[in-house]
Amino acid sequence: MWFAAAYLGAGWLGLLLALPPGYASPLSPAAGIALAVLATYGWRLLPGLAVAAVLLGLPLDYIGAPPIGPPGLLPAALLGVAAVVQAWVGAALFRRHIDPALASGRDVMHFLLMVPLVCCLRASLSLSALAYLDVVDVGAVWASWLIWWVGDTAGVLVAAPLTWVVAGEPRGLWRRRRALVAVPLMMAGGAFIGIYRQSLEWEQAQQLQTFNLKAQEVGQLMQSALSEHERFISGVALALDTSGGAYAPRGFSGVARGYLRQRPELLAMSWLPRVTDAERPTLESWAGSYHRNRYFIADVDSEGIRHPAPRRPVYYPLLLVEPETGRLLMGRDFMSEPRRAQALNQALATGRPAASAPVARYSGPETAIHLLQVVRNARAGSRPAGLLDLTLEVDAYLQRALHQTGFGDFLLVAFSDTTPGRPAVTMQDAIGRSYRDVDYRKELEFGGRSYLLRLAPTPDYLAAHSGWQSWFVLTGGLLLTGLLGSLLLVVSGERAQIKAQVKDSTARLREREARLEAILDNAADAIITVDHGGRLLSGNTAAGALFGHAPEQLPGLALGTILDLPEGEVHAVLLRLARCEASERELAGIAPGGNRFPLSISVSEVPLAGEDMFVCVIHDLTEQRRAQEHIHRLAHHDTLTGLENRFSLTQHLEQLLAQARRSGESVALLFLDLDHFKKINDSMGHQAGDLLLVAVAQRLRELLRGVDVIARLGGDEFIVVMGGALTPEYVGSVAVRIVQSLSAPYDLDGKIAHSGSSVGIAMFPGDADSAETLMRHADTAMYAAKSEGRGNFQFFSPAMNAAT
Repeated sequence: MWFAAAYLGAGWLGLLLALPPGYASPLSPAAGIALAVLATYGWRLLPGLAVAAVLLGLPLDYIGAPPIGPPGLLPAALLGVAAVVQAWVGAALFRRHIDPALASGRDVMHFLLMVPLVCCLRASLSLSALAYLDVVDVGAVWASWLIWWVGDTAGVLVAAPLTWVVAGEPRGLWRRRRALVAVPLMMAGGAFIGIYRQSLEWEQAQQLQTFNLKAQEVGQLMQSALSEHERFISGVALALDTSGGAYAPRGFSGVARGYLRQRPELLAMSWLPRVTDAERPTLESWAGSYHRNRYFIADVDSEGIRHPAPRRPVYYPLLLVEPETGRLLMGRDFMSEPRRAQALNQALATGRPAASAPVARYSGPETAIHLLQVVRNARAGSRPAGLLDLTLEVDAYLQRALHQTGFGDFLLVAFSDTTPGRPAVTMQDAIGRSYRDVDYRKELEFGGRSYLLRLAPTPDYLAAHSGWQSWFVLTGGLLLTGLLGSLLLVVSGERAQIKAQVKDSTARLREREARLEAILDNAADAIITVDHGGRLLSGNTAAGALFGHAPEQLPGLALGTILDLPEGEVHAVLLRLARCEASERELAGIAPGGNRFPLSISVSEVPLAGEDMFVCVIHDLTEQRRAQEHIHRLAHHDTLTGLENRFSLTQHLEQLLAQARRSGESVALLFLDLDHFKKINDSMGHQAGDLLLVAVAQRLRELLRGVDVIARLGGDEFIVVMGGALTPEYVGSVAVRIVQSLSAPYDLDGKIAHSGSSVGIAMFPGDADSAETLMRHADTAMYAAKSEGRGNFQFFSPAMNAAT
């Protein structure tokens, strides 16, 4: 429904500029609306377009069309079919080859090339149909075709983008084009239409210049002639001799013949005497003798037949008339007919010439006007003797004025009685239409009545003086407007594409930033960025947690507040860290309380415009160090007692032996084996055995020096290694203390257990020169101690090897 209404409205606007019979218009916005809507919404709107196209053509006047069906239906239907075919073909091509967004220069160029080709269809089909129906002359087809084609092309180029702005797809893009495309298009189109109106007025002024001059001349001639008739009849009324009581004034016929001879527009000049009812018989008798024919005062009926007039107080019958052809109405009483009687009474009342309303002639279809002038009776004072009647034939009067200008073949005349207070009467209308701006109008005055003269140029005159300047201005301007719209479509389309690309790039950049931020925030290591001057630019969540600051507090901090760096050498240190080996990248971090903790830092230099930025990845080594220490302890210590194991013992023993060799000092190795351990372990349980081993280790730690090495080989065997300036006596005293300490009772989780120890001693360099030999000899000495009875110690001697 809305589509049909929009099409009809746009079509009506286009018809305002169209001229019959072809009704070609230099602007047809309906063609643009039809193509745009079908291209957007598809073929389901074709029926609505067909109905609207036919309705648009129905009111037009198709002169010469064959009377088939209702008037104008066949031409309107054919024009509607042409409009539908053009819109359908154009929409099909658009939907197939052009992106509806018209956002690229390629699509806009295809649109510009498609429109002129498609618009050939309606012009060709419509004018072919109108020429076939004899509505348009074959010789005028090409001129009408060109105007029609240009009008459709301009209409599509201008109206289609405006339609898409209102209802095009994609809606978002076309809605944004309202300000950039629609407003400039409407302003440019309105400006060119305004220029067209100005040029059309100038062109019409030039075209009608001769017409206006001739029309003014005709009007002046007509008013001059009418005024001349008034002056003549007034002068004759004063000059006539009505003295002597005669009914016929002397000299009337001579004056009348002389005036009528040169004025063919005047039908007759008559004398109407004033006759009372008492004088009627005398007048009729006198007139019969004067004219030598029967004479009586008569009324004339509607069929032109004379009848004796009924009795009246006063009569004004036609008594004398020139020329003699007017004697057919001889005796007619002017008081019997309302129009003549009205003019007669006005003349009697005013004493001035009075014109009658238009009356029909009895001898033909022409219209006549009576001009009446009262003639006073000199002897009777103011009593009128009668009236002079000058009968004017309107058609002859108009033709004479046209002939005098020599321009009659190019003028159409309309002449009307427009006396105020009286119904308007059209006496001649060769124009056949209402008033237009090109018409010439002049008001004429005659006998107290008003007349309107309207002149219009003939089609031949307009054709001979027609100009194409205004059409060129309008069509050229509208085509330029369409090209401007196309340029604006390209600009707005590229702008939309750029915006879409920017939006897409921004979205992808934000996604990358969000992903990077998520990676940084979820990274286990601290990541910070530092500027050239050593100030933090940013830091992730792990950095804030590592250094005891919120992430938003990190920017602006000096790097030296979180890392133990030489003061004033931050940039140089960062450069060195960026280029050094991994082993050299360990630093100390500074906690908010001032505590230091180990860090590993990886620095990357990022060159920027004008300065450098450093990206630092920092790893906390605290847990790593703890793990390393734990691993080292597991590798070098017994897990149950915390004493050194065999591996650690071997390392320490080798070190002490090497040191003793260099210094000439001694090394003593004491091999301990617990007494009754298996028995306690079997009777009291493995947990009690473990508690016993832990208690032994603790007693050894308390008993020995901090520099002495205490180790557990496994099971219930322990090793004590002592170094320095040792003597057998000192070593023996230590062994005594060990035996005594380990023989004391043990409280094993509430249970008392008794154990002891046998100790074997071997010394370097006297007993052995290697660690392995030293341990073997101490073991031999321990077994010797056990054989001597539990709870004692023995130094190694070579004899023990022989005994073993």
